[in-house]
Amino acid sequence: MKLKCPECGAPIAEDNVNLKAGIASCRACDRMFVVTRRGGELIPAPADKVARKPEPAAQPLEAGPSSFTVAEQDESLAITFAPCGFGQGWRHLSVAAFGLAFAVVLARSMMEYRPLAFPMFLAAAVLIGLIACAVLVAGLYVSLGVGTITLTRTEGIFARRLFGFTWTERAALDADARVEPFRTRQRTPTELFACGLVIGGRRYKLFRELGDAEMFRLAEAVNGFLKRVRAEDFSKRLDKKAAPHE
Repeated sequence: MKLKCPECGAPIAEDNVNLKAGIASCRACDRMFVVTRRGGELIPAPADKVARKPEPAAQPLEAGPSSFTVAEQDESLAITFAPCGFGQGWRHLSVAAFGLAFAVVLARSMMEYRPLAFPMFLAAAVLIGLIACAVLVAGLYVSLGVGTITLTRTEGIFARRLFGFTWTERAALDADARVEPFRTRQRTPTELFACGLVIGGRRYKLFRELGDAEMFRLAEAVNGFLKRVRAEDFSKRLDKKAAPHE
């Protein structure tokens, strides 16, 4: 392999050629140049004269639809979770339908044949039916229910509404309380929901599934509100201390 420097014409030693990187250097003039292979021949060229390959244009990332909306007022923050639809609820609804069907078939069979262990089988059918009803309610809430989180300076209220029925869960917000997201990675077979917020060391589940990005965005919205409210409270206390006594 014989190469000559395209700038000064001096021969290039093999030790100064890196074919993998496609570059070489000339010890005589201390210049770097590009080495390209055309057929079985190596062609040197100055680096500033080699046309660069066009880079593909970066495609803009489209943000998916958000699972919740945030409405902030002077004294409160309201976060609303729209119904998820059957995209998330079908799992719970299918399990509930199978459980109810199995409980009905088991109960009818026991009532018809009445074996020796009739009471035990009947109790098992009732238990399966109750569990299936609970899973059914969970599936209906995920598909059709609306969840809200209302935060003030001192309290957070988690409300869930389905078909006109509302049940709430309250969380006390101390002066130094900070909200953190949690998402269970190793779920048990009976665990329906695995994400929520940690307030004061206690977990409050959202009764829906959110991705990691949305969980962090939710926590940032809540902590931003608490930071702003506490800053206003702190400035008001400073103003009261600085005001002259009448």
